[in-house]
Amino acid sequence: MNLQYRKLPDQTRPEGYTFYPLLRIFLRHDVNMQYGLALVDSGSTDCVFPASIADLLRINIQSGPPHDFHGFDLQLVHGYVHRVQLQVAGFSRWVPVDAVFLESEGMPILGQRGFFENYQVIFERWARRFVINTKEDAMLRNRHGYGPRR
Repeated sequence: MNLQYRKLPDQTRPEGYTFYPLLRIFLRHDVNMQYGLALVDSGSTDCVFPASIADLLRINIQSGPPHDFHGFDLQLVHGYVHRVQLQVAGFSRWVPVDAVFLESEGMPILGQRGFFENYQVIFERWARRFVINTKEDAMLRNRHGYGPRR
């Protein structure tokens, strides 16, 4: 699936905006489901979601196992892990993800564990686009000569 980066306001930039690889996803917990955009972030270890999404999914954040990590600014961040199901809009498969939910707000992030383990992502920042393939599709293409053999 070929996707375009999205242009968002950014007052820290002279031009007033920045382009981001945002992906439409569905999250499911029990019978509750939420649709939204998340940042595809290869530098993030975990998939991280804000309190507002936990509320919509009817997740009691503090009922999950605690998970502390350091943000990009090296500040300690407290979160709680909950198993959710994730689906990329446009794909039929749901994948289980042990996501970290924060008690604060922020951009939903798709990181290494759970997301990059299940999808191939090719960033083409220079063209403001990125490509998402299921792991199965990527492996099939590699077997047929469309990529490096592993």
